[in-house]
Amino acid sequence: TIMLYGASGSIPVRFLDELGIYRVPMLVHRRNMDAPAVWLPAPRPDADDVMGKQVLSRMNAIRSSYIARCLVRARFKAVNHRLSVAPMVWQRFNRLRQVDAVRQFEARWAKRYWKQYFDELGAPDLHRRDDNPISAALNACSFFLYGIGLRWVLVHRLSPQHGFLHRPTTYPSLIYDLIEPYRYVSEQAVECAVTDLGPASDELTESALTHIRRLMETTVYVPTTRQYVRRKNLLHGSVLALRAWLLGDMPRFVIPEEGSKIGGRPVKVSYTLPGSRNPHTIH
Repeated sequence: TIMLYGASGSIPVRFLDELGIYRVPMLVHRRNMDAPAVWLPAPRPDADDVMGKQVLSRMNAIRSSYIARCLVRARFKAVNHRLSVAPMVWQRFNRLRQVDAVRQFEARWAKRYWKQYFDELGAPDLHRRDDNPISAALNACSFFLYGIGLRWVLVHRLSPQHGFLHRPTTYPSLIYDLIEPYRYVSEQAVECAVTDLGPASDELTESALTHIRRLMETTVYVPTTRQYVRRKNLLHGSVLALRAWLLGDMPRFVIPEEGSKIGGRPVKVSYTLPGSRNPHTIH
């Protein structure tokens, strides 16, 4: 994939022809642009209809609730240092078979999580839904993640409007689904900004965006694929994981998560994260 980020100029038609011949997608994107322009080669006649499978899975209560559970579980697993969910609670959660029930579970535990988060940031009187500098910075960082996720959802021919956990089709709900497991990066960026400036600073959003750019460029280890990649590639990986599950390449929706090297056999997945790095060259 070629991405022109903040670029200007002209592109010859012959170059576009060669993109089609070699089947290379191209995106044109820049800051403060709600959606990238995407150039995709026409699908092959025998190509899988991934968008059709996405919509059909979304209409199926069992399949859609399964994806919703995976997303919520990954979301809270990533922040268990701040809010620990008991194994017995997860056992009950795993039996949920309706998306609405999964959403209600997420809402209850998110309320507890945000109280703990604001308390730790020294702002116990503030709330996530309120108009305050911390919430504004969190929203800005979420939109930063959204922009990255949207690129790859479009490149892999999924429908941004048809989410599983976030159900309305009036906005790109699938993007907000797939950034759910990585919201902890936004929260960490805002936490760094609060440490630098305090919870009431007018410059909190700008500082948080600086921190999230740094965090997304940081190299992490992904046990699922046994790779070192920049953290931003996890967002691309979540799209690849969903696509593989929809097409039946994997029996489970395995979301790539950062972690440490562990022994034993890894979970079998059919995708590889882009941007694999050699650990010996990482500084």
